[in-house]
Amino acid sequence: MCHRASESTAWRCSCGYEFGQDIDTVQRLLRDQLRTASIAFGSLIALDVAVLALVVWTAMQGAVLMPGLAFAVLLGWTGRAGRKILISRESLRQLAPRQLPTAKLLPP
Repeated sequence: MCHRASESTAWRCSCGYEFGQDIDTVQRLLRDQLRTASIAFGSLIALDVAVLALVVWTAMQGAVLMPGLAFAVLLGWTGRAGRKILISRESLRQLAPRQLPTAKLLPP
């Protein structure tokens, strides 16, 4: 799910994935991870906008340091949530059932 651990070094990853689980369980975990990451991403975007407004307001007052640091930290968290969304989507895409192309009868 997070691609941080390998089966040769650990049997379980910190994200909750255990190697050897069936595909249905992994897909359920990935959908849950995608949902929570999307909620976190949306919330962090809203906080980013609010803190950016605070940064602009304090810049007019002459004190930007603290809101600027908070904005930088929030951007890091937003990036991490976005990366988790991308990883979850790609993992779900890789686990999606694949269908063989339909067979066509060629004329002799």
